[in-house]
Amino acid sequence: MNPKTKAIIIVIVAVILFGLLVATIFGLFPDKDEEQDIYQDQISDIILPDRDADLPENAEFDSSNASEYTAVNPSSSLGSGQSSLEREAQDLAEFFIERYGTFSSDSNNAQIDDLLGFMTPSLQTEMQKNKLLQPDRSSHYEITTEIAGIETTEFSPANRMAEFAIVANRTEDFSGKIEQYQQEAVLILEQDRAGVWKVDSILWGDRL
Repeated sequence: MNPKTKAIIIVIVAVILFGLLVATIFGLFPDKDEEQDIYQDQISDIILPDRDADLPENAEFDSSNASEYTAVNPSSSLGSGQSSLEREAQDLAEFFIERYGTFSSDSNNAQIDDLLGFMTPSLQTEMQKNKLLQPDRSSHYEITTEIAGIETTEFSPANRMAEFAIVANRTEDFSGKIEQYQQEAVLILEQDRAGVWKVDSILWGDRL
């Protein structure tokens, strides 16, 4: 084989080897678009578990066992809040104390009449008796009440009851003489047979 032929063969072999090398490199390192397509295919094949899959069937959670619920469902808002059932009871307690604690000498016990539908039968009877004991005032009197703070002291869905400790801001007007103070109160709520919360007891406490 003459030198010229050898040189041609060497060049051909070198070109083939270079081509194989280039093909191998591009095969091992796909372009970015191909990488993105592969990644998207992998993501679409992932099946996320149901967020409630680990929860006990028919479980009921509230603030008393929120830590247990958070342990199996960390994304839940119960870890720092209330169940919807407890929140419903608290909303009624807040509304009730503000309306019941706001009246004037001219309101003719409207603060009681307006709230009768939110009371248990036993509290309705008690309030009707209290209306007869209201003092007659010769001068104008007015008092307003607003929630300053509220805390759940007991919540038992099994017993259909809830108890709240409240601190209220109160402003009294005795014919233009204004007095402001805070006062404690305790409200006890019960659920009727239809599952509706009703106020069963209200007790005003000490001034703060």
